[in-house]
Amino acid sequence: MGEYGLKSTLILPKQILFGTGVRADLAKLAKRFGNKVLLVYGGRSFAESGMKSEVSGLFGQAGMEVYEMGGTGHDPDEDTINRAVVTVLDIKPDCIVGIGGGSVIDTAKAASIIVTNGGAVKDYWGGRKFVNPSIPYIAVPTTAGTGAEVTKNAVITSADKSYKKSIRSELMIPDIALVDPSLTLTVPPPVTADTGLDALVQNIEAYTSKNSGPITDTLARKGIELAGRYLVRGFEDPADLEAREALSLASLYGGITLLNAGLGLAHGLSHPIGIRFGVPHGRACAAVMPKVMEYNYPAQKRKYDEIGMLLGAKNSIDGFIGLIEKLDIPRRLRLLGITEADLKTIVTESRGGSRNYNPIPHTDETVEKMLREML
Repeated sequence: MGEYGLKSTLILPKQILFGTGVRADLAKLAKRFGNKVLLVYGGRSFAESGMKSEVSGLFGQAGMEVYEMGGTGHDPDEDTINRAVVTVLDIKPDCIVGIGGGSVIDTAKAASIIVTNGGAVKDYWGGRKFVNPSIPYIAVPTTAGTGAEVTKNAVITSADKSYKKSIRSELMIPDIALVDPSLTLTVPPPVTADTGLDALVQNIEAYTSKNSGPITDTLARKGIELAGRYLVRGFEDPADLEAREALSLASLYGGITLLNAGLGLAHGLSHPIGIRFGVPHGRACAAVMPKVMEYNYPAQKRKYDEIGMLLGAKNSIDGFIGLIEKLDIPRRLRLLGITEADLKTIVTESRGGSRNYNPIPHTDETVEKMLREML
């Protein structure tokens, strides 16, 4: 069987709306589900930018009843989600709109499905299954990186802040993903770098995943090309709308490809590094990615060679390292506060999940050796 005959799936929201200025359609889309909407957003920057007033005004002009749940922070924990569920149960909205970065989108996503299924986060970590669809949910990203607007999982931190774990179900994929690149124009350079690298690594890992196929490969290749060409531009000039548009598209492709093809070892390692050392997710992915690519190369030589070309370099590792150097991203784990004494914990807490789709099998001993070489 040739490569074009490989099994490939494409699971998506019911509707994806992409384009600069499409936020003007948000109220019209929400009104499909009823007149009462709950707007979930993050911190003060959303209000101070004037975006909250604009969005609320759109709902008001459409004759909708608007409720708000703000203050959603980074890395929502299970208590945050459980409080959000109580809020949703009290308001009983016809539709939830989550507008913000991945943490905001995941918070609203998790609340929208737990409300209709009962229980708490720990129940679903423990094996309880979702059986009922979520409350109608529209996801609106304001960063270009996570792709959370199109995925079937929400990443949640434990109440004691010791680990991150996902709850997941195809029933929690947002009904509508509305991606307006102009919403990312206020993202500062360090966040642009971190989120953009998350999108790039998502596309690379989905492209080389052992579960990849011709449909996801097509999207992942374009996502890699766009991130490689425009990430530094967006980092150096936050007002570069063309770069913001390209990065938003790369992020969208990354979300679609990770949902359908899975990821790999870099994402598996990034979660414990992020939670234990306070490292932004994309930065953690980028720090380990060159070594992961080196390890995985024998299994996906053709694809990694193509990634090098897409990144404008003679090989994928040089291309990736050249990119992160321009973004001021540290390459050594010790610069992230990690010591040799931390390695076994990182290995243990990275098991399962994304590691299952890595193109080459690996043992804990192999991963620990790789981490030691990254110090």
